[in-house]
Amino acid sequence: MQIRRWNKDAMTGGLGITPGLDVLSLVIMCWALAPVDIFLRWLRVYKEAEEARRRNADTDNSLDGIK
Repeated sequence: MQIRRWNKDAMTGGLGITPGLDVLSLVIMCWALAPVDIFLRWLRVYKEAEEARRRNADTDNSLDGIK
């Protein structure tokens, strides 16, 4: 009975009885995941720019045949 009550009181936070551990894990994960996020965002922007360049090149080529 005592263990159940301790679990109920202690496990109310995200990671348990030490709320500082939540902040520490957030800071560690932030530094680890930020470069991944920036890299994936850069890939998406580069891909969109490449698609726009291809579309622009296709429209330029189709207009050359009209002239």
